[in-house]
Amino acid sequence: MTYSIFEDTMSDMSWTEIQASIDKGAIVLLPSGVIEQQGPHIATGSDIYVSHLICRKIRNELRNNNRECLIAPPFYWGINHVTGGFPGSFTSRKETVIHVLFDIFASLKQWGVKQVFLVDIHGDSVNGEALYEAITAARTELGLDARSLISHWIAEDLGIDQENDNFLIFDVDLVLEDLYAPEYLDVHAGESCTAMMNKFFPELVNVELVRELESTNLSHEDFKKWLTGGEVAKSITPYGYFGAPADYGKVDLTEINFVDSFSKFASIRLMDYLK
Repeated sequence: MTYSIFEDTMSDMSWTEIQASIDKGAIVLLPSGVIEQQGPHIATGSDIYVSHLICRKIRNELRNNNRECLIAPPFYWGINHVTGGFPGSFTSRKETVIHVLFDIFASLKQWGVKQVFLVDIHGDSVNGEALYEAITAARTELGLDARSLISHWIAEDLGIDQENDNFLIFDVDLVLEDLYAPEYLDVHAGESCTAMMNKFFPELVNVELVRELESTNLSHEDFKKWLTGGEVAKSITPYGYFGAPADYGKVDLTEINFVDSFSKFASIRLMDYLK
């Protein structure tokens, strides 16, 4: 099976089709992520494949509720501060990320788009700062209603106020224990990520290799050091994963999973916001 991050986006539309959708009041979803190492067992493009999939699911929900929606071509030249020491983890300068995103927002504004919602699942704090600054510039300099879609869990972890105009925060009607309680600290390319990728993009996961990967069994103190990034992070996780990928089979995603939960609750919040 071939996966295309351009499927259902503006890239597969003519300019007249795009204009017709904008004339109907379309909002725009912007998938965002990075090309980043995900251990030896998962393809480096997993972030952007997942954010693109989430945007497609959100768009379908909105259209089912008679709300016009476009998906912009994905933005994936972000910052890999933590995993930048690994081959495959492309990283851009912060100012580059800000400027390119601003230019994307400016193009959309020029075409008549009034509201843009960024969907980013990359957890790097330096990358997050760049996204925040680009959104701030789009709001203040372009008058565009640009926001990042995030869950209340993320907002609470980062101390983001519900009234912060740079974000549209959605409540996830689940408790963390409902998802998965890992035996080991599961941070990056561990069992949860491996299970999710195997569910939605099985051809991008080397399941034979996964079975051979031992748990990193690292502590929260190790995690703090890991966040230093670069060669420090590489020395702590020399194979690039932080968790227990081989335990991916213990993660039950039949009813509750990150992709569907994000899509469902973000859609509910969006429809409420757009009333």
